[in-house]
Amino acid sequence: MLTLEEAMLVSADRVEHCRGEVELDTVDLIDRFEAAGFSRKEVLVALTEILTEEFSNLPDLPRFH
Repeated sequence: MLTLEEAMLVSADRVEHCRGEVELDTVDLIDRFEAAGFSRKEVLVALTEILTEEFSNLPDLPRFH
């Protein structure tokens, strides 16, 4: 079983891979909303609010190892 400290570690390699996948979807998402008439700033604010709410329940922020 993982200790709390071990559970809080995040692999830099996995984050890099995840970021690459998320980035592809994010570019498509931003393009869709711009095509619908929203500005990049509006999309940024909306995404920031959603991500803040979605991850606000984390007991602690993970750290890289």
